[in-house]
Amino acid sequence: MQVKRRYTLGESKLAMAYYEGFVQSGSALYTTAENARHFVILDRFRSYESGTKWGRFHCQCILSPGSTLTIYAFAADAADTQADGLNQYFHDSSVLWSQKRARFVESGVCFVNHEDVLLYALAGEYLWIALEIAGSGGAHGIDAGQGERIREMFLDSQGDNFMQTFPEIYQEEGGFFHRYMSVFSSAYQDMADRIADMDRYLDPGTAPMPFLVEMAEWLGFSAEGDFLDENMLRSLIRELYPLNRMKGTKEVIRRLIRMMLGEEPVIVERNRMEGYIPHDNMDTCQRLYGTSMQDVTILLKREGDENLQAQMMYLLDQFKPARCRIRLVFCPRGDRFDTYCFLDHNAVLSAQREGSMDGGIRMDGTIVLK
Repeated sequence: MQVKRRYTLGESKLAMAYYEGFVQSGSALYTTAENARHFVILDRFRSYESGTKWGRFHCQCILSPGSTLTIYAFAADAADTQADGLNQYFHDSSVLWSQKRARFVESGVCFVNHEDVLLYALAGEYLWIALEIAGSGGAHGIDAGQGERIREMFLDSQGDNFMQTFPEIYQEEGGFFHRYMSVFSSAYQDMADRIADMDRYLDPGTAPMPFLVEMAEWLGFSAEGDFLDENMLRSLIRELYPLNRMKGTKEVIRRLIRMMLGEEPVIVERNRMEGYIPHDNMDTCQRLYGTSMQDVTILLKREGDENLQAQMMYLLDQFKPARCRIRLVFCPRGDRFDTYCFLDHNAVLSAQREGSMDGGIRMDGTIVLK
């Protein structure tokens, strides 16, 4: 019994294909605007078994109204030198596409406007597949929004399917019963592949983005909205279990910021500052550190922006102590005279000041420790 194999067309496989009128981006091909016809000849597939029966080819193709997708395929048992020569022929830019297409039409099969095609009629150690988009066309290129593109391509060798469970009299290839049962065979294989691939949905490093949101909710974290990008959410999910165990503490705030920003924050608790604030600096300290005993100020040594502040507050609000009010203060590094700084008419030069560490002095950019 033939063993089922799946050939996935990722970025490296597409890089070995020959195409005109397309540009590659990752594992997808986008049409370009040079002409109205676009085609790609995929690099040969090899099973290393003579007489291999090929199964289903799938691609996801987004077309503009008036465009047509045609899939060509043929298989053959050939010596290595013959297969290499045919591969070179398909990659030869001096040979017209019409001549290459004629070779597919004469030796194989073609399908029009189908994203799933059954190649049961083809048998051979080597298989070649070509795809062509022809028509009026639409938006082109990677930056053209919902332009025409081909992606998510894979090929199955036939392997074990429903047909092999029936008596031989019913196994006529290409017959009505064969085509009818192939629909259920393909659906069953897709379901079996998803079940076999289920472990990747439970791994924060490989799970798709929509499933990451569900995974975060299982662990008690609401990840709805666009507050967190994908990389940040994956990092957070890996640490959610220990973070939940220390929720409501100062340490969880410190650990969240260290994990997300890669720096050690300065956390100032207002209730620990009584008696250390000079009276002449009271107004400044209240604006910076708040007036309530529940106020906590986090000082970050970086430039701030609204997006970063919204992300951090969204995180901290779900882990902070009850009734705690958090404010983020971004403290960018000041300029020096040897860094080509520019002083406008509102700029002043602050005088150096000396202070003692136990005198409640604020460590701003003008304090020098001796």
